[in-house]
Amino acid sequence: IDLTMMTLLYALLLVATSTAFNLERPLMSRHALHQPTRTTKLFSAEESVDSLDETLLRINFSVVQGAGIFESYANKALESVRSYTKSFPFAAVLPVQPLTYLPIKMPDGSPALKVTFLRKKTAEKGSQDGGIVFTSRLVSEEDCDPDGLENYVLRIELQAKRIKEGQTIPKVFSEKQICLAFIKGLSETKGQELLAEGGGVVVDSVFHIWME
Repeated sequence: IDLTMMTLLYALLLVATSTAFNLERPLMSRHALHQPTRTTKLFSAEESVDSLDETLLRINFSVVQGAGIFESYANKALESVRSYTKSFPFAAVLPVQPLTYLPIKMPDGSPALKVTFLRKKTAEKGSQDGGIVFTSRLVSEEDCDPDGLENYVLRIELQAKRIKEGQTIPKVFSEKQICLAFIKGLSETKGQELLAEGGGVVVDSVFHIWME
């Protein structure tokens, strides 16, 4: 074999060896080699809230029911209060403040509504800037006749609590505007209609931290 043929065979051997080596390596672009791995945390509307702070608002409702199945009637009344909360136009109260409001589950499994104030996300701060959680529950009392069938007194308590998570600057103005508008809405047409669907739910008392 002359020198030219030996050189050609050596070149072919180098090409074959290089191809086999590259086949064993995973395909990865040069851009991908320098790209850091990113993870994204997904937040569900069903997540629990465990950073609640001061009670901003408390409203007590009542409704007197005659003969009937108490449990069924109580759930209907409670659902009317929750329907009002879910349908309230929080964003319209604060058109300049970015926010979301979504149904969530509390640690005890009861439904609630979470209002989250938003801000521009930075490397130092997340996008959540505090918020408010609205909850409602039955706090029932019974005043029955001798047969135990009539004159049920049903009470419902609604609370709005501050979420301190992510709040670096107090959001007192936003909290106040939302709570006062929420109270006012109960006496307006839509609020009255929703409470009436629960069998005539009425407001007994209102407390909020801005009361004089």
